[in-house]
Amino acid sequence: MGEAEVSLPQELPAEVSLQVELPAETYTLLEASQAIRSLNAGHKTLLVKIAKAYAWKTRYGYEDLIQEALTRVLEGKRAWPRQLPIVVFLRGVMRSIASDWAPESVDAVEADEVGCPNHAAAARIDAQKMLALFDDDPIAQKIFVAMLEGAKGEELREISGLAAKDYESKRTKMRRRLEKMSP
Repeated sequence: MGEAEVSLPQELPAEVSLQVELPAETYTLLEASQAIRSLNAGHKTLLVKIAKAYAWKTRYGYEDLIQEALTRVLEGKRAWPRQLPIVVFLRGVMRSIASDWAPESVDAVEADEVGCPNHAAAARIDAQKMLALFDDDPIAQKIFVAMLEGAKGEELREISGLAAKDYESKRTKMRRRLEKMSP
């Protein structure tokens, strides 16, 4: 059977439009509002844990941080890119706000420079740095936060929502990133 030849016109008629409506790069305020209202308990718990991790360095509580993040999103001051899951987006908003709220008069002090180092504060800083290693991976962040909360073994795998093999691969990836961070 021979191939049929198709001839295409060199120019399109004036009434034919090549304009294609592309989806907006960010969610609308209505879409953001609906997504926030539909957050499940697991997402809300994760947002609280994230807010606690960022709020410690401010003079405000974690509830204030969450409220301010949601307010800025719903007022249209922060646009939610379509490529980001909502928890990852809200984590970035909270991180930015916490950074803005951090007192400028507080200088970073190395633990060795102080006679009695504040181990709890140093641990929070280390945990925050480690959490930031997984900015591009919300599942790894979820696993890491659960580990900080004391979850272990099968409980961590269940929290991740991954199959056993995928969970082990994710843990290996996380371990390698953490090893690169350590001196």
